[in-house]
Amino acid sequence: MGPFMARDTAPLAFPPGTTTASELMTAPGPRLRLAPGRAERGVMNGGWWPRSRDTAAELTELLTALAIPPDAAARVTIDFNDWDDIPLRITVLGREVRVGWLAHLDHMVALTCARADPLLLLVIPPETTPASAEDALARCAAEIGVPQPQDILASCDIPSAIAEPLGG
Repeated sequence: MGPFMARDTAPLAFPPGTTTASELMTAPGPRLRLAPGRAERGVMNGGWWPRSRDTAAELTELLTALAIPPDAAARVTIDFNDWDDIPLRITVLGREVRVGWLAHLDHMVALTCARADPLLLLVIPPETTPASAEDALARCAAEIGVPQPQDILASCDIPSAIAEPLGG
């Protein structure tokens, strides 16, 4: 799978002690689903459903869950429209990670580590209902071919207004 090794990326089955979608919303750890393997994946390698638009807090949690080798240079590129207050750098497990942004990354986050291909994740807007978010995460991990991020969001009943920046 390359330099990215997920610490906890099993399908979003309910974690121990949770039995409902509302409990999943408050369960610790990132709400992340990666596709098995990375060959022939198409546009994305999985999906991520952050709890807020707090860039530093959410990216730190995501990168902590992905076991990036400590000696590998890492960079994160995000969709500018999905986040509030984007820092230039964040500190994850004692190391500095550069944060870049693009204005139209189609609700994606790209994680680059050393010289490996980037890990591309669809960002499910934090205000999405649990059922729709779970559907979108499952599609991100299961779809083969070239599903477009906006198609997955639309097919999971995630309104385009939610997928746009707050106030935009």
